[in-house]
Amino acid sequence: MKFRETTTSGGALPWLLQRISGVYLAVILLIHVINLHVLIGGELTYAAIAERVATPLWKTINISFLIVALFHGLYGLWIVLDDYIHKGWMRILIYGGIAAIALMFGIYGTLTMITFQYGG
Repeated sequence: MKFRETTTSGGALPWLLQRISGVYLAVILLIHVINLHVLIGGELTYAAIAERVATPLWKTINISFLIVALFHGLYGLWIVLDDYIHKGWMRILIYGGIAAIALMFGIYGTLTMITFQYGG
């Protein structure tokens, strides 16, 4: 495998978005851990978690966490694979697979969060 030696990829915006998404994920994860393990206190039960997840604020936070995590992780995977895969058909196949995974998990996770109700 040969590393691609070009530096004119034009990827400044995705590079910036990768860094911003990493910071966002770190902040949201910290908020999640503090809220779940410090502020709730006592035993973590399904009822306590479900009550929190059913609120519009936490639905929005969880959906944004899902979308940003999918972007961050799958774009990172694409960047690593992009350096080593040079055949056009293979690049299209892998990019299509990554896009399909992102779409599938994004839609499924978002629908799960939107339709989640507690106590009903």
